[in-house]
Amino acid sequence: MEHFITRKDDKLLDGQDEFRFVSINIPNLHVNEDPLPDWHRIDPWEIEDAFKTIRLMGGQVTRMYTFSIKGGIRPGENGKAHIYGPGQFDEELFRDLDKVIQLANQYNIRLIIPFIDQWDWFGGIKHFAGLRGKPASGFWTDPEIIQDFKDLITFVINRTNTYTGIPYKDDKAIMAWETGNELDDCTDSWTANISSFIRSLDPNHLIIDGKYGVAEASLVNPDIDIVSNHYYVDRGHDIIGRVTSDILRSRGRKPFIIGEFNHEDSNLVKEVLDTAAAEGAAGALLWSLRYHNKNGGFYYHGSINEPNNPCFNWPGFASRSATGEMEKLQSLRDAAYRIRKSRVPETEVPEAPVLLPIHTPEEISWKGAAGAESYILERSQREEGPWSIVADKIMEDSVPFQPYNDVPPIQGIYYYRMMASNSVGVSIPSNVVKTEYVASVRQ
Repeated sequence: MEHFITRKDDKLLDGQDEFRFVSINIPNLHVNEDPLPDWHRIDPWEIEDAFKTIRLMGGQVTRMYTFSIKGGIRPGENGKAHIYGPGQFDEELFRDLDKVIQLANQYNIRLIIPFIDQWDWFGGIKHFAGLRGKPASGFWTDPEIIQDFKDLITFVINRTNTYTGIPYKDDKAIMAWETGNELDDCTDSWTANISSFIRSLDPNHLIIDGKYGVAEASLVNPDIDIVSNHYYVDRGHDIIGRVTSDILRSRGRKPFIIGEFNHEDSNLVKEVLDTAAAEGAAGALLWSLRYHNKNGGFYYHGSINEPNNPCFNWPGFASRSATGEMEKLQSLRDAAYRIRKSRVPETEVPEAPVLLPIHTPEEISWKGAAGAESYILERSQREEGPWSIVADKIMEDSVPFQPYNDVPPIQGIYYYRMMASNSVGVSIPSNVVKTEYVASVRQ
């Protein structure tokens, strides 16, 4: 990356060029929030899969979720959090963020990093204030809590990446710091105080007001660079009207981005993206993407049968028709190129998947390939082949993930390999994995 993203009036700039984007939030990019039996820290392979996916979608930016706090719903249930107490931080989880930032540079993806949540999911203002035994209301006014929050900000901004040796405040992959996520109750004076403090530590990066909605005070605050809003039906059904109004209020004053949105109606999602592009919004981010799990399949959040469930796996699957996954993701990809006046490129043939160790052919798992629509599994009795196709339309869309069940014709030693497939072609073969088949008693 050559430049920090900067702003001039209501435009974002990459060097001298206007910078506009359509992409998607990845809330668990830096820490796993999904409660799985095999909960683990985010793996570098998973982070790469996320960034490869963003690239395939045409995205240039992603927004992660806030720093987790002890006592939050997730991932606190697994004993891990970024923040355990005033000045007490989890070095392992921050090393995972180091890796995220290192790989963001490698894949040319810009990051939006919010500091704290209004809500309880990762732990929010209630939990942060609770570290001092104080109520949530004290977060905005209590001098001790405000200093604790500034200490967190200082720790993050001044941190030196353990993989690159570059301080966060000097890293171009970070597009912006966000004061928080959906901060309903924050006062204008709190925002002015915190944004001024961030600016004093880091003059390189943009600052987003994390208030839920566009505040007039932030449109005139010299330390706020970007205003944003989130759009869900719980805040009003006229989403297009609200988006348009916020863009018009910000026009000529500050860059405006749609920080989060989703709706059960795929046509309305497309209309939001069209409105953002046509009316001059700097960016828009759909909520939300889950990437591949290193143990097989995808992470997923919620139910695939809930129309308003805002969780998507790329490239979208027909089995997710209730959520409109395929239609919404296609609209996003089209808009991601249109907003920067680029031609939508041809779909790429996926990379090869990675077969995981096979303990029995009845449970075959693999690391999926970004952009794959299905998989082809081949079997041989010799490592060098010849190969026969076991199945050619294997899916990874089940929630939870279901390994493939193969039953070879006779007992013995077998070799397997796999290819990823989509509408334009088939990948090269995966690694070859050897296993022994012993028929179960029931067979």
